[in-house]
Amino acid sequence: MSTAILTGAPVAGSSLEDGLRSLGFDVRTATDAAAVTAQLATVPADERVALVDPRFVGHVHALRLALTDPRFPAAAVRGALSVQPEARTALARAVTATAATART
Repeated sequence: MSTAILTGAPVAGSSLEDGLRSLGFDVRTATDAAAVTAQLATVPADERVALVDPRFVGHVHALRLALTDPRFPAAAVRGALSVQPEARTALARAVTATAATART
């Protein structure tokens, strides 16, 4: 299974979580960059992982194209990105750097 991490609290009334689940994602929520780092560490290394802004506004098909296309190790649309296992290290480095910047 793939995992989607919402990078903040879900927007009330949004169908985003349902849309992500319909695409086969286990949906989790992280409140800040440090929590994203912690969530990433719990996702098995052989799984696809997506980071999604909870304010994402778009059709579920846009998410499907950006987050589930197997041809690319990383893909994104405004407000959402997905990486396959081979790109997880780069994502983890970027999130860690963001978390470090947020603390200073």
